[in-house]
Amino acid sequence: MSIAREITVRALSRIIAPLFLLAGWSTPSLADHGLKFGVFPNLSARVMVETYQPLANYLADALKRPVTLESAPDFHTFNQRTMDGEYDVLLTAPHLAWIAWKDAKYQPVLTYEEPAKGFLIVRADSSYQKIADLKDKTIAMPDPLAVVNIRMEKILEKEGLKLGQDLKNVDTGSHTNAATHVYQGHADAAVVGVLAFQRLAKEVRDSMRIIAETPAMTSHVFLVHRRTSGKDERATQRAIEAFTQSEAGLAFLKKGGFGGVRPLKKGELQVMEADAQELKHRLETTAGM
Repeated sequence: MSIAREITVRALSRIIAPLFLLAGWSTPSLADHGLKFGVFPNLSARVMVETYQPLANYLADALKRPVTLESAPDFHTFNQRTMDGEYDVLLTAPHLAWIAWKDAKYQPVLTYEEPAKGFLIVRADSSYQKIADLKDKTIAMPDPLAVVNIRMEKILEKEGLKLGQDLKNVDTGSHTNAATHVYQGHADAAVVGVLAFQRLAKEVRDSMRIIAETPAMTSHVFLVHRRTSGKDERATQRAIEAFTQSEAGLAFLKKGGFGGVRPLKKGELQVMEADAQELKHRLETTAGM
């Protein structure tokens, strides 16, 4: 684990732990009766807590059980914890959701209304106008396992740019970090998911220009582990839906650009199989290194 990611995880723990203490939640009660709400690590620790703590609090009140907000230092670790069934409720990227559904006993229940897609961004004051302009430049990416990375790499290759050959790529660990690399001049371009892009600080977002984007796809997916009863699954789904109608939930939707939540359509998650299989290949490749 890199030092930067180690710091991110420690920072997340420092932010979340006081919230549980203030709520009177002790570690034993969480272990015995609480629910673990795992959130895909596409945002920095601070932004993730700011975004999802209100939902975790609402779930705790609605389900009458302590709910811990958790994540991981990187996508690989998050996927491993998902495969191990560490999370009771899960919010994850669509290709990871496919794997959780097929291989880790999670049941998809909801997704955001606004579709997901990836942006290729540069500084607005840069000379880069199209993908070809980035030849021999540096591109910041959230993680090789991110679905927007997988899809954007295909777009880059169609334009004749291959990572590691025609482009120097930097793995930054999160979408927020990738954008920050461009903002601070450490990279010429970055790949950032639309939801993370909308959560960037205004001064960062306004300083960027989008020069390419992936096709739209199913957004992040809420899943519930099948060890819970059908009653608990339905209660969790209803609680998430009710949250989005509350004052805090409406603010959450507006700030994140999520639009709302909705049940998945029949066969909708199946469309992500090709991306999920590519993800599995990358996981196997990195495991053998």
